[in-house]
Amino acid sequence: MLQIGLSGERMDEKHQITRKQVKNLLIVLCILAMVVFLLFLAVGFVETTTPNNAYIIEITGIGSLAVNGTATVMVPVPANAEGEPVMSEVFSSRQVFGWRTAIRETPYGKMLAFTTTDGYGPSIFVPFGEFETKEEPRLLVPVLATPDNMSVEEFSRTSGGTYTTVVFLDGFVPPPEENATPITFNLRYQGGGGMKHLIKENVWTATVNATVPGTASGFIPVPAEYHVTPGGIYL
Repeated sequence: MLQIGLSGERMDEKHQITRKQVKNLLIVLCILAMVVFLLFLAVGFVETTTPNNAYIIEITGIGSLAVNGTATVMVPVPANAEGEPVMSEVFSSRQVFGWRTAIRETPYGKMLAFTTTDGYGPSIFVPFGEFETKEEPRLLVPVLATPDNMSVEEFSRTSGGTYTTVVFLDGFVPPPEENATPITFNLRYQGGGGMKHLIKENVWTATVNATVPGTASGFIPVPAEYHVTPGGIYL
């Protein structure tokens, strides 16, 4: 009986030692996991991503139109809620094959103009981009109309929607209506997206995907889509 009692006590001691070892191992693993997490957190906390502006412009169909002296195509420009254009220097300095670019004042506000004096103007495909220092709502302007008659400032701070902007064509020889090739405007602006101290900023996207008749001329209202991708804590 005494031996059985001693054996039982030894077994209890072994179980206690084993439980203590397992407990210590779990504590060590938890501490190690916490250290690894804090290291990743520290790296993310000091990581900084600069916000950027990117504007891709694609206009097709104009290559089939003859130019009558000087031809001009104008598209909206990215701007803040007050209508102040961004990327102006990038637009002015960028060479586009067959075209000269400039910001031009119009009755609706500033627009990006492509002009040519050649006999034909080639299709336009050009990406513009720059790093930015500001984080603020941006959309393509001019804005001719917004949903529910909201102001541009109010609309730019919503999650998104459809509004009306404008494009412009002038100086092309009108083709016979039966031979007119449609002109397609595919415009995409994206801005923001910077990150600092694990906080990612909003991303603002505005797009125009519109087709107008090859016989069109002057200012042409077209729909634009606006969307805001919310930022937040980035882990």
